[in-house]
Amino acid sequence: MKEQEHQIIGLIYDAAMDTRLWPQVIEAIVHYTNSKTAIFTALDQLSPSYDFVHTYHIPQACIDAYQDERIKVIDMKLHAPLWQQIGVGDTIEQNLQSYGQMPGTDEYIFYERCLEPTGICHIAAVLLDQGQHRWAVLGIHRAPDAQPYSPEEHEFLKRIGKHLRRALQIHRQLCQAKQQKLALGHILDHLKTGVLLLDQQSCLIYANSKAQETLNRSSLIELDRYNRLKVGRGFQAKLDQLIEGAGSDLSQWNKEPGGVIELTAADQSTLMLTVIPFNLSQLKNTEGLPEQAYVAVFVTETGQKYYLAKDYLKQQYHLSNREVELCEVLINGYKFEEIAEHCKLTLSSVRTYFKNIYAKTQCNSQAELIHLLMGITVNFEHIV
Repeated sequence: MKEQEHQIIGLIYDAAMDTRLWPQVIEAIVHYTNSKTAIFTALDQLSPSYDFVHTYHIPQACIDAYQDERIKVIDMKLHAPLWQQIGVGDTIEQNLQSYGQMPGTDEYIFYERCLEPTGICHIAAVLLDQGQHRWAVLGIHRAPDAQPYSPEEHEFLKRIGKHLRRALQIHRQLCQAKQQKLALGHILDHLKTGVLLLDQQSCLIYANSKAQETLNRSSLIELDRYNRLKVGRGFQAKLDQLIEGAGSDLSQWNKEPGGVIELTAADQSTLMLTVIPFNLSQLKNTEGLPEQAYVAVFVTETGQKYYLAKDYLKQQYHLSNREVELCEVLINGYKFEEIAEHCKLTLSSVRTYFKNIYAKTQCNSQAELIHLLMGITVNFEHIV
């Protein structure tokens, strides 16, 4: 891995914590790939505060054109089949120069509104997220007189795509904390995902409340007398390798910067850890965090509680706060009798609430409602 690529990856994780750094990431990718323009967009209906579009050297007229409903339809018609053929993390390549030679067609309209003003035709893109409610992609572009993107450049997109996907997971969790005006340390304390921060000696110097719960309860991870993370013998070497890679300085760019590890106990309980670089010096509004932080570890447990996208449920199905609360208890395995006890309601009240929830969501059974709700969870995903 080249040193410049390692620097881009480090900047990606900085931007996950501070979205104001994303334009620097996009600019660095454009220069590294000798591209002319780029666009990085992520949408999530379940969390509107998560949505963003970052561009590099794309004229405002083109950005406005992409918001035109007619252009959106044409774009979907022409290009959606390509995305359907690939999986998340894969890349596509297109040469759209022929669009300018097809007057009177949808292709020409797209060329005239979106390509000609920018002066591009070669496009390479990596799909970062795709689902019923989510979409994310990074696209880079070159002029007609430039060379198409090489297989090596597509491999580069795939490599940084993995890190962009991890960064998007972190960004989603920060948005869910809904503490945008607070310092980063306070935001991390509000996360539903465990977060550990390590210093340059790999010693623990910060754990949010969720991570503290995991350390106190799980037999899979603990601290040694030097305050370093200790796991089973079969996993320690791998974890140490990931931490060393995430914490290595930019002169050691041959190491993979972090990664994912799964810890499994004899009783089949599991912990998933995502290890990433964490450069506090690049971030703003970091009150409440130790200055020595160097590596971040995101931790989730098997069987961890499911959390719903509450704002989406309220907006899409007009559920009340109480109805959303009952839905979240339901998908975490509680029966109606247990829900009544947990929420301090009578059983008849619980049944009445769910009768109204079924009507609002147009579900005909509890199984159908659970299936719907499981597609509206906002839990952390570890990107391998």
